[in-house]
Amino acid sequence: MTGARARSEGLTLIEVMVAITVLAMISLTIWTATSQTARTRDIVEESHDRLHQVRTALNMITRDLGSAFLSMHRATSEPTHDTVFIGRDRGDEDRVDFASFTHERRYLNANESDQCEVGYFLADDPNVSGRKNLVRRESPVLDLEPLEGGQYLVLVEDATIFDLQYFDLAMNEWQDTWDTTEATGEGGILPLQVRIRLGVHDRLGRQVVYGTQTPVPMRTPIWRKPFIPGPPVMVTK
Repeated sequence: MTGARARSEGLTLIEVMVAITVLAMISLTIWTATSQTARTRDIVEESHDRLHQVRTALNMITRDLGSAFLSMHRATSEPTHDTVFIGRDRGDEDRVDFASFTHERRYLNANESDQCEVGYFLADDPNVSGRKNLVRRESPVLDLEPLEGGQYLVLVEDATIFDLQYFDLAMNEWQDTWDTTEATGEGGILPLQVRIRLGVHDRLGRQVVYGTQTPVPMRTPIWRKPFIPGPPVMVTK
């Protein structure tokens, strides 16, 4: 009786193998679900970061263009303009440089104002061969070299397209270039609207193009008429 009871209370080899198989299947199911969740999380985070880069870049471009300006306040002896708006057509790799009122002074007693030189263009990635990034250039100093100087900030990595068009109100059409330093055309006046197309690669290497359009409110140059004293005005009681 004692030996029969002991045999009935133990597990057979087949029962042990079945238990191990069931446990392995449960573990595999849990690992698959966890792994898939982690991959989905990585995909969502990567896509979110990519969209955040694009959204931030477009917001900065529209903000800078919305505060673009030209100024006639300069010494007559200067050989060139100190404020310009130059948009160059380079196919899918355009460049634009202009003066804007969007500079933020970050240091106490810095000899700066809200005026700055701003530029946007595609530049080669120094770390990845054949890849380009959308770069923003900003200089707080308005000088005689409006296309150079300042600090460079990478806004969007692995950008494929940066295409700009400028609406010419006089011609009632979109132009691929705009240069306020030219004596012909709309020289000295900013475009009414700027159309922006920004292309990037997604996580699968496919090209995705985003676009927006922004107005330029201050089209004409800022000019303060000199004060000319006139005859005294008689005030009668």
